[in-house]
Amino acid sequence: MSHNLTNNALTAVKGFLDPQISNGRLNPVHLAIATRGYWIQSHVLHIPDRFGFFSSGPPRLQMYQSASFAFLTVGVAFSTVWGALTVLLAKLMGRPISRLAGAMGVLQIAVVAVIWAALACFDHRRALDYDWGDWKRRKE
Repeated sequence: MSHNLTNNALTAVKGFLDPQISNGRLNPVHLAIATRGYWIQSHVLHIPDRFGFFSSGPPRLQMYQSASFAFLTVGVAFSTVWGALTVLLAKLMGRPISRLAGAMGVLQIAVVAVIWAALACFDHRRALDYDWGDWKRRKE
């Protein structure tokens, strides 16, 4: 059981770190993240498509959004841990932490809001006629 769980986790991490397009095919892990993210955004959170991070398509755009969301998530997690360690160190040194923690929280929220606005509202790749260049949709 433990061996299968380890293999599944390693396969997921490998797929997550693989490029968005490999051998002319879309990365299924990124596509699954984008599909599930869009479903949560539209059905659970009821965010309109024009304000949401994920879109319903085309698939290449979903790949880009999935990779961007993963990058944003890892960046926020890293800066949160870094901020928590900074606040902990300040507390251990006997310094007041309320202003420091508040400033770090506001900065974190501002960074996420700016990145969200840039990627969700002002990204030229969301245009229907955008040419990705590295991948073409199959005509069947």
